Parts: sequence; C-alpha cells; structure tokens
Amino acid sequence: MGHVMKTPLFSVVIPALNEELFLPKLLASLSQQTTKDFEVIVVDGSSKDNTVLRAKEYEQKLPKLTVIVSKKASLPLQRNLGARAAAGTWLAFIDADSILMPYFFARVVQYIGEKHPSLLTTWFQPDSGKTGDAMFTLLGNMTIEGSVMFHRPMAPGPLTMVLKSAYEAVGGYDEAHAYHEDVDFGLRLAQKGITLDILRETLFVWSLRRIRNEGAFRVVQQYIRSALPVLFFNKTMKYMPGYIMGGHLYNGKKRKPLKKSVLTRYEVKLRELMKELFE
Repeated sequence: MGHVMKTPLFSVVIPALNEELFLPKLLASLSQQTTKDFEVIVVDGSSKDNTVLRAKEYEQKLPKLTVIVSKKASLPLQRNLGARAAAGTWLAFIDADSILMPYFFARVVQYIGEKHPSLLTTWFQPDSGKTGDAMFTLLGNMTIEGSVMFHRPMAPGPLTMVLKSAYEAVGGYDEAHAYHEDVDFGLRLAQKGITLDILRETLFVWSLRRIRNEGAFRVVQQYIRSALPVLFFNKTMKYMPGYIMGGHLYNGKKRKPLKKSVLTRYEVKLRELMKELFE
C-alpha cells in the first residue's frame, strides 16, 4: 500500500488484460500528477503475463493502489468490480494503454468546480506524430462531440469520469455487453438526464495500437457499423465479430513521444475545427 490518505475525490479504475507493456506507462503518468487526490484500482482479467507484478511495482509511487484479479476477462465486469471497491466521489474509468498529462487531474478539478458536471471526458491526442494518426484521433474527438450534438451521448471507453452516485443510479456497466458497453452506459445515463460534458483540452494520449494492428479501414468499418443502430434506433450492439480484449495482441515497439510544439499545433487545429462545426 502507498501513502495513508483521506477519502479520495477520484477513484481511477483501470481494467487490464496482458498489459505488462502498456500499463506501467499509465501508472507512471498517474504517479506524476500535480494533484494527488485520487486512488488507483487496477482490475486484472487473470492475465497470463506480468501485468499484476508490473502494477504492484507502483504501490509506493501512487497515493493508494489496489490490485484486484477477476476470474473472467470482461471490460464491463472489470470496471464494475473496480467501482465496487472504490471510495472516491468520482469514478475515472481509464483504459490501460492511455497516458495522462501531468496536469490532468488539476484541470479536471478546476473544470468540475466551474461547471459541476456528472459525466465528463476530455479531448485526446494521438500517441505518435504521424499525420494519419492525428487524423484518426480527430475523427475520434469529432465522434464524441457528435454523440452529444445528436443526443446519443456516449461514455468514451478510453476515458470516462462519472459521479459514483450517477454510476450507481443506472446500475453501472451492463456486463452482457462484450462490445459498446461504453455507448450503452452513456445512453442509460442520458435516460436519467445525465449527459456528457467535454473538457475541450487534450489531456490524455489515446493509444492507436488496435488501429495499427487491425488497419484503419477495418476499424472505421466497425465504428460505422456499430454507430448506425445507435444513431437511428438508440440501440447498441452487444457483440462485434473479431473484437478481442487484451494487450497481448500488440507488440511493444516504442514510438517517439510527441514534441510539445506538435501537441500544441494539434490542439489549436482541433479547437478551430470544433468551433467551426459545433459552435
């Protein structure tokens, strides 16, 4: 266990499966946060690699770390297990291959104080400086913006922050969903009048490993195929053929981190485009 702390404002819930290559990068970014009012709960899906060992290496580097091992690997199940163990007022569900900016929680705390949301995400940036990756990430940010505009607000899988009281009001994630559990969660929250707020700053890095592995064309096809029933019928798909969870699907090739100038230019362009489209 890390340092003794009061009841945290945030409980960071991280579902993981064979993520020994990626999870340490997220935990390192959490250890570098300028605001420490959070606990971290890693929920492992019985990994076959050293995910649990890698997680426990951060026990002394985080305000508080809990590691739970689920007998079954399932994103909605693992998120729910983490939420049940959470003490925070807010639940922050974060994918194991994401990376947070050091000032992430500082900005989120400020935003919550000003806007009083119940469900929140932020813009995200790509994990490389390649133009294609930037364009795909732009598409992702636009999808989230569009979900709000078309009154089909999602709760984005890579990063969703929700008041624990709101999470409990809808019974958490539907464990029958092997796919689109995040969209389903957002739609059920919207039925309770809780819609998605977007903090329009690029505060975390989105991993594009699945897109690189499967190909952008195939992933876009999946997105379109799964978006149509949401858009037209307000219904979600529970299963997507070929969709598999787990870090073992991807190699560990290191990519050069983005330079500050690249990140700044990306955010400026994203801001200009979003203003043109949605304001």
